[in-house]
Amino acid sequence: MAKLKWGMMAVDGRGKLGGHVLSKNRAGSYARTKTTPTNPRTTFQMSVRGIFAAISSAWSALTAAQRESFNGKVAEYATTDIFGDLRNPTGKNLYQRLNQNLVNSGQAQVTTCPSPTDVPFSNLQGAAGDVSLNEITVSYNGDTTGSKVVFLATPPLSQGTKFVKNKLRQLQVEDGANTDAVNIAASYVARFGTFAAGDNIFVGVRVINANGQASPIETVKANIVA
Repeated sequence: MAKLKWGMMAVDGRGKLGGHVLSKNRAGSYARTKTTPTNPRTTFQMSVRGIFAAISSAWSALTAAQRESFNGKVAEYATTDIFGDLRNPTGKNLYQRLNQNLVNSGQAQVTTCPSPTDVPFSNLQGAAGDVSLNEITVSYNGDTTGSKVVFLATPPLSQGTKFVKNKLRQLQVEDGANTDAVNIAASYVARFGTFAAGDNIFVGVRVINANGQASPIETVKANIVA
C-alpha cells in the first residue's frame, strides 16, 4: 500500500499503488513500475526467516507482565518514518526488533524490556583487501567495548554502483574493542566466493549493545589489490 502525506494536496508518497511504486531520490519524487523479486530460498535466507519466526512465536509465551514491559516503553524507542514523523513501534515489534538484533549478534535474548541506552559507533576508518594474503581488513577506532561489532559486505558489484544498503549481507560478529582491525576474508569467501583485485566491494559495520539496540550501518568501499 502506498503511503501519502497530505497537505492542501498530496505532497509526498511512498510505497506501492496499483502497478507502480512511489519513492524519492536526490532528483526528487518518482514512480516506477512495480516488479516482483525472485525468491531463491537460499540457506541464508531461510535461516533469517527461521529466526524471525521463532522470536515472533516466543512473544506469545511471555507472561502478561513481560509483554507489558515492552508495551509500556514503546515511546522510548520511537523512530522516524519515511516522512520524518516520529512513530512508536508496537510492543511486539519492539520485542522482535531487539531480540532479532541480539540473536544476529550472538547475545542473550531479553524477555523484559530494558531502558534504551546510548549505542556506540565503530568510527569505521576503512577497508582494504589483498588477494595474495587472503585478507580483507576492516579498521575502526571507536570504543565499542561491551557491545558486539557486526561486519557486513556486498558481493562484487558493477563499477559505479554506489547505493549498496540492500546488498549488504552479514558475515561475522566480533566482541567490541577500543580500536581494532579485523580480517573478514574467510567469512567473505564462505558467503560470496573468492574475491579478485579491482573488485567493487563495500563493507558495512554496525554495533549492537546488550539491549539489542543497533547503531546505523557505516559503509566504506574496500580497495582490493593483487
